[in-house]
Amino acid sequence: MKYLIHDLKEKTSIDLVIDYSKMIIDNLEVISIEPAKIHAEIFFKYDELTLNLHVDVNMELACSKTLKPVPYEMSFDEVIIFGNTMDADFPLEDPLELEDIIFGYILSEKPYTIYHPDAINASFEKEKSPHPAFADLDKIVKK
Repeated sequence: MKYLIHDLKEKTSIDLVIDYSKMIIDNLEVISIEPAKIHAEIFFKYDELTLNLHVDVNMELACSKTLKPVPYEMSFDEVIIFGNTMDADFPLEDPLELEDIIFGYILSEKPYTIYHPDAINASFEKEKSPHPAFADLDKIVKK
């Protein structure tokens, strides 16, 4: 979703609902995603645009062990600065591509590992038995 800077200067806030389902096709960690609800407070100061974002999104993530779907509700706040200074997060270019930027923040805020309730005791490797010469030593170590 592209926004012209001139249009944003006339507003103090915007509310967006963005569907990211087409953007997760190649993402192996995010199985499904519902439309994200975004509220942004807009502040202009000289040649700098600041967006105070609040993002709410529900998604299903792949379990880190079993790859089973795990429902996950995410809500976060972020401040994004557009400008031409060293403090800016992104350059202030017309138009602003907010959809891609917000999706990047969603991916960076999601947990790196998440586990399905069935995965707590899941083990995929059989316990190896020690070499017969070290069997007695193994019994001592496990005490």
